[in-house]
Amino acid sequence: MKVSEKSNGAVQPAEDRREESIQAASQSVKPLTNGQQEKSKVEEKPSDIQNLEVKPELKAGTQKPQEAEQPKKLALNLEATLKLVDDLHRRSIQRDNLLNRIHQLDAFEITLIEEGDELESNHFQGCQLIISDDKGRKFITQTAGLIKLVAEFIHRACLEKLGEIESNIVFPQS
Repeated sequence: MKVSEKSNGAVQPAEDRREESIQAASQSVKPLTNGQQEKSKVEEKPSDIQNLEVKPELKAGTQKPQEAEQPKKLALNLEATLKLVDDLHRRSIQRDNLLNRIHQLDAFEITLIEEGDELESNHFQGCQLIISDDKGRKFITQTAGLIKLVAEFIHRACLEKLGEIESNIVFPQS
């Protein structure tokens, strides 16, 4: 029976055809009286099929592009790795800056609490908040409640940003 008859004319992968031809060959092997087996022409076809499958892979046109792609992939991987290292370095610097800001603010607040009067409810009493731009304009306030709210907001925002940055500092899995 032909391969096309078994598959109703449908195209089959090479492995399926090889298995079918091996099965057909094993059915057509005839034992001889002296213990040796006679191989029919059908069994020779699997070796021909195997040779045909190997030959297209050995064509010069198919091997050279694969070899050329591998160095490009390595170069892209190197570039991607360097980009990742730069990105991680930038995030590490951002993390260090945020930690410094948080520690400065905490140290300032601790100093105010230690030096402040115990009777004061707000340890920012007597502080000044100055916001200035590069054109020399300034906003100045001495309102302790406003300064306390600004300090709390800055502290909370720095902690949130720190958590976000730290969650993004990871090494990719290979």
